[in-house]
Amino acid sequence: MASDRVLNKLVRAFHYVPGYHLLVRRMLSHASEISLTEARFLGGLAQQVPADRCIVEIGTLFGESTRVLAMFKASGTPLITVDSFRWNPHGLRRKDHARITHGLLAEATTSHDVELREMDKAAFYASYQGGPPGLVFLDANHSYESTKADISWAQSVQAGIICGHDYSARFPGVTKAVDECGGAKQVVDTLFVL
Repeated sequence: MASDRVLNKLVRAFHYVPGYHLLVRRMLSHASEISLTEARFLGGLAQQVPADRCIVEIGTLFGESTRVLAMFKASGTPLITVDSFRWNPHGLRRKDHARITHGLLAEATTSHDVELREMDKAAFYASYQGGPPGLVFLDANHSYESTKADISWAQSVQAGIICGHDYSARFPGVTKAVDECGGAKQVVDTLFVL
């Protein structure tokens, strides 16, 4: 994938240039994490979360869905987004991927009650001590086992809304896990709600 190598070189070359986050965002825009229809639906779910309950996102990637959640949630509602930065569609090094995402989410983490936790989701699950989240958004590893574990955790902490991404034939592990956990009550493009 020559284009990925070129992208990685550009990211590294422009890292210290003022405004590089905007440049990187434009370069990555072809790899949109969620569609506009999905973003509108996800925003509507975030609006339903009571201000005294948190939102948890598993799988930040570059923070597109994080920004949607931050934009629509009530002011003061905590949003915790979790990613280990071990994978991205461009083959960026973990360190670069994390740095870019922290930069893209800087305003959200500074001014809008968003906390980016750079950690493995299993470690997050084991250490979580908050109350029942109002919304859990799942968009991490799409294998059957991983998706099933994500849903099981969200159910165990009695999340008010459990939503996830990539419920489609392209990701049979996601569809199988969702179907085994009671099935999708609602599907919008590839977003599902249990």
